[in-house]
Amino acid sequence: MKHDKYTVGSLFAGIGGFCRAFKNEGFNVVWANEMDSYAAQTYRHNYPETRLIEKSVEELSVRADELQPVDILTAGFPCQSFSLAGNKLGFKDPRGRLFFEIIRLLKEFGDQKPKILVLENVKNLIYHDNKNTIYTIEEEIKRAGYWFRVPLDQKGNLISNRSNAVVLNTKEHTDIPQNRERLFMIAFSQQHFKMNAFKFPQTIENLNDVRDYLDLQNKLDEEYYFDEESKYGKMFANKMAEGNEDSVYLLRRAYVRENKSAATFTLTANMGEGGHNVPVIKDDWGIRKLTPVECARLQGFKDTSFSFPKDMPKGKQYKQIGNAVTVDLVQRLAAECRRNLIEQGERQ
Repeated sequence: MKHDKYTVGSLFAGIGGFCRAFKNEGFNVVWANEMDSYAAQTYRHNYPETRLIEKSVEELSVRADELQPVDILTAGFPCQSFSLAGNKLGFKDPRGRLFFEIIRLLKEFGDQKPKILVLENVKNLIYHDNKNTIYTIEEEIKRAGYWFRVPLDQKGNLISNRSNAVVLNTKEHTDIPQNRERLFMIAFSQQHFKMNAFKFPQTIENLNDVRDYLDLQNKLDEEYYFDEESKYGKMFANKMAEGNEDSVYLLRRAYVRENKSAATFTLTANMGEGGHNVPVIKDDWGIRKLTPVECARLQGFKDTSFSFPKDMPKGKQYKQIGNAVTVDLVQRLAAECRRNLIEQGERQ
């Protein structure tokens, strides 16, 4: 059996974190959708073989855009309206309502709808609006014809051994040292599966050191270094003098935090909005920010299979990486998707 016969479509594709993960696992990504022009440039630069439809998901149409039916549909839909750091407006925010565009497209596929849905969002989605948001998502996915449940205990936490949604942390489920918690939701089509038997990955013990992902052999461009006599430079220098010089540091409003677990803090889209949002380290030449390439490695993008277009602004690079999923983590989900497709005998 050739696993590359299994096909994938990707909504909110960004720079292709989901796509790279499924490609690594032997799937054929046949189309993707992304509306941000800068992210689309990066996507085309890395996946010229995949059809990219550059438009809003609200304008996307199965029929008009001739979307090929796929085995798996991935969607890391916008999280700002559900995040603790956002406006928390949820479905009252136009970005939050984009979830319903996923449901619309599923219905447009009719009896050719994807066999498996792989969705991603922030952890707080579980608790948003007194849990009404996650219950709405559950009902909409069920009505679209999928096995999907998100049982919660009395404290409002997911009952992980019974749930089709779970919070996974990059540093606990891969060897990549990034503290990144995200909610992953997996739904199986009732038309193709008798039940949802998806098994989320178990935690792993081996964690690489964050400095293994960094370029420490040579001095970088001056733009990455802080003037240690400046306000922020002094703040970092003072904190590093108190802590471990090999740790990763981050400025949060008026104070500097140290990550003491040989990992980095969560890489966010806000990295593209200013230097104080980018993780900081000390190398042999001074105190500096991580580069976009280093951040990409900490999201699982390998130098050998990923790069930014030559003229992509640094701020856009940081934002795109922060918006991405961790490739290695999603690849574990992709492997489990493949196992279920094979065992169900959908491709003989």
